[in-house]
This record gives sequence, structure tokens and C-alpha cells, in this order.
Amino acid sequence: MSELGFAAVVLLLSLAVTYFFCLRPMRQDRCAMAGKASTGEQSHSTRNDEAEISRLREEVAALRGESLTHKSD
Repeated sequence: MSELGFAAVVLLLSLAVTYFFCLRPMRQDRCAMAGKASTGEQSHSTRNDEAEISRLREEVAALRGESLTHKSD
């Protein structure tokens, strides 16, 4: 393979890797390199997630309580 062909292959592979492991996830809002939420929209989403987690924990606790009362009957 000539030097030019090898360089072209390396270039294409680097572009493919960049697309599949960086650009595509960023377009889908799930980039691992972005780190913690930095914008207001993302922190709002975090607050919604925390509220949902709290609500679900309360629901699980209530269901466990119902389960215990049904077992004792």
C-alpha cells in the first residue's frame, strides 16, 4: 500500500471513530465527555430527575407497606 493510501485509510478511520464515539452521542444528548450539567436546561432536567426519584422512592415505600399488611392478613 502506498504512503498516500495508508494516510487516507488512517484519516477515514479517525473520522469514523470521531463520529461514532463523539459526534453521534453528542447529537443524542448523551456525550460522556460533557461531564456534569452546565446549562440551565440540563440542571432543570437534573431537578426533574431528582423529583422523580423521590416520588418513586415514596411509591416503593408505600407498596412495601401494603405488601406487609397483606402478608399479615
